[in-house]
This record gives sequence, C-alpha cells and structure tokens, in this order.
Amino acid sequence: MYKSLCCIGILTLSTLTFADSDFEKELRTSCSKVKSYANNGKKFYDQKHYQQAIAQFKQQAAWSSFCEMNRDEAKTSFSEQAITTAFNNVGLSYSKLGKPQWARAWFSVYPDAKSSQFNLKQLPPPKKDTELAGTYVQHAGFGAWSTLKIIKQQQHYAIEYEGLYMGLRSLIYGPNLGGFNTTMPLNKTQAQYRSEDCKIDISFGFDAKLGSRAVLKQNSGDSGCGFGHNVSAAGVFLKVEN
Repeated sequence: MYKSLCCIGILTLSTLTFADSDFEKELRTSCSKVKSYANNGKKFYDQKHYQQAIAQFKQQAAWSSFCEMNRDEAKTSFSEQAITTAFNNVGLSYSKLGKPQWARAWFSVYPDAKSSQFNLKQLPPPKKDTELAGTYVQHAGFGAWSTLKIIKQQQHYAIEYEGLYMGLRSLIYGPNLGGFNTTMPLNKTQAQYRSEDCKIDISFGFDAKLGSRAVLKQNSGDSGCGFGHNVSAAGVFLKVEN
C-alpha cells in the first residue's frame, strides 16, 4: 500500500515538474520576442500601416507586462516605462486609424504615466453618442479586455457580456471566463441581469472625459453568478466601437 502511494506521489510530482518546464520554455521563448514585436510595430507605424502596427504593438504590450509579472521564471525583466510605452504604442496606432475611443482605452490602462497623460490630452474631446449600441470594454490585464456588447434589435437591445480574469499564467494557459446575456428596452438606459443568487445592474451614461460608458454593479462574488474564478462584472466599461 505504501509503495503504491509513493509511486503515485512521484508520478504527480513528475507531471507537475514537466508542466512547469513547458511553461518556462514557452514563457522565455515569448519574452525573447518582445523586442522584435516593438521593432516590427514601429516599422509598420512609420509606413502608415496602422492595423499591422496594432497587431505587433499588442503583442509587445501583452508580453512585456506578462513577462515582468513572471520575471523570476522568465529570467528577464521589463521596466514600467517599457510597459507603458508598449501600451501607448497601441493607443497611438488606434489614434492614427481614427479610433480615438480605443486609443483612450489603451492610454488609460496606465493613467498615471506621463506618456499616457500627454497622449490622452492630444485626443479630441469625446462626443456624446445618442446611440447605446456598440462595444464597451474594461482592461482585464496583459492587454486583454472584458467586453460588453450592446446590439440593437427590433424591440429591445440584446446585451452580451464576456468577462475575463487574467491570472499569473493566463497568456499561456488561458484566462478564466464568465458571461451572461440579458435585454433592455429601447427607451431605457438601465438594465438588470438576474439568475438565482446573481444580480448585476447595468447603467449607461456619458462622461466628459471618458465618453460614453457603462457602469456594472455585481451583488455577489464570481461563484454566485457562475463565473470562472475571480471573474466579475463590475466597474466602468468604456465604449470603443459603435
């Protein structure tokens, strides 16, 4: 009996060690590409290929922040300035594409950084949007976004929420997920989602600095709404697309 238990323990330890080894290998490989993402992004940006620049700068932002969070295993480190620069690179590219609200969202991830504050001031003031339909986002971590989609239908708005929790290993193993669907009358600016122990209130409005936004309030933890671990539906979501 004891021999069997011992063997099981060794097998489990071996499996965990192998998984950790795989994680570190993929982590270090990805972290080594950050510089090339930055260089490729700049090349596309200078060529005015802003969509291609965004794709590269998003990788730069995601992996520089992720690698810094896992710096002991990554065996490399990125300064806060390097990370904020990466996020601002994405925002600047969106600004060039004529998408100021997406730019605002990326600049706002690190609102205290001087570069973010400068770039935010360069954006045109948000315009009040009378149409609620569109995509609203909240930064979940490592350049990934929880999304709230409002779809105008014949008799109501369809509301679709997809929440993320970006854990310590999420860029490699994936995020935790959670979501819900509800509806709202066309003449209203507030909605609710109810399911057993879960209660989520949604309100839409306009902020002179942020633009059109949605505010979500959740009355229970992630378990009450059936979301993945640490996933929630709370806080301010900025409208980035119509």
